[in-house]
Amino acid sequence: MVGLFLAQVLMSFNVAALPISLGGMVEDFGVPPTTASSTIVVYGLAVAALVMTGAKLGQRVGWVPIFPVVVVVFAGSSLMMIFSPTVAWAIGGQLLAGAAAAIIVPALVALIAQNYAGSQQATAVGSLGSARAFSGMSAFLIGGALGTTVGWRPIFFITLGLAVVVFVLSFGLRSAAGDRGIKIDTVASALIGASIVSLTLGFNNLNGWGIVRATEGAPFNIAGLSPAPVLIVLGVVLGQLFFVRTKRRAAAGRVPLVDLSVPPCTPCS
Repeated sequence: MVGLFLAQVLMSFNVAALPISLGGMVEDFGVPPTTASSTIVVYGLAVAALVMTGAKLGQRVGWVPIFPVVVVVFAGSSLMMIFSPTVAWAIGGQLLAGAAAAIIVPALVALIAQNYAGSQQATAVGSLGSARAFSGMSAFLIGGALGTTVGWRPIFFITLGLAVVVFVLSFGLRSAAGDRGIKIDTVASALIGASIVSLTLGFNNLNGWGIVRATEGAPFNIAGLSPAPVLIVLGVVLGQLFFVRTKRRAAAGRVPLVDLSVPPCTPCS
C-alpha cells in the first residue's frame, strides 16, 4: 500500500511542482513564460490522450510486469528535468512523464482491486485521494522553498527519489497475469488521442490565436483564419470517428478500445 500511495504522490507532486518551476525555467533557458508552460500542457495532453491505450496495454501485458517499467520511465523524465540543457528537454521530459502516468493511473486502480478486498480496498482507494492533497501541499511548501533558495532543478530530485522508492516497493505487488488475447485497437487509440490533443490546443489558444481571425500570436493561419477553431472542429470530427469505429467494432463482435455499452439496470426486489 505504501508503494501505491507513493506512486500517486509521485504523479501529483510532479504536477504541482511544474507551476513552481516556471519562473526558474524562464530565467534559466531565456524563453517566454508561454514556452515554459508548455511543460504543463504536454504532460496533461499525454495523460489524456494515452490513458485509454495505457489501460488496455496493462491488461494485455499484466499490471505487475508493466508497473515498475513505467516507474523507471517516470524516473527518466525527472532526470531529463534535472539535467535539461534547453527548454525542449524539459518539455520532452514532461511528455515522457505524461506517457508513464497514462499507465500508472489505471495501474493503481487495478492493483488495488487485485491486492485488497472489502474495507481494505475502500481504505486503499481513499488513500489515493489523500495522496493528491498531501503531495500538492508539500510541493508548494518544499518546492517553493527550494525554488527560492536553490533553484527549480532540485525540486525534481524529490520526484526522482520517489520513483526509486516506488520501483523497489513495486516488487511486493501481485496481480493476475496479462491476457495476450486482448487486442488494442490502434486506429481508435490514434483517433481519440488526436481528438483530445486537437480539442485541448484549440480551446486553450482561442484567446491567444484568435476566435475567428488569426492574431499575430498565432503560429500560422489558414486563409487568414485562426488555427484554434479549426483545431476544435478537427477534434470534434476525430472524436466522432472514434465513436463510430468503436460502435462498429462492438456490433461486429470485436473488442473495442473502450466498451461504450451500458449494462441494463437490475430492478430492485
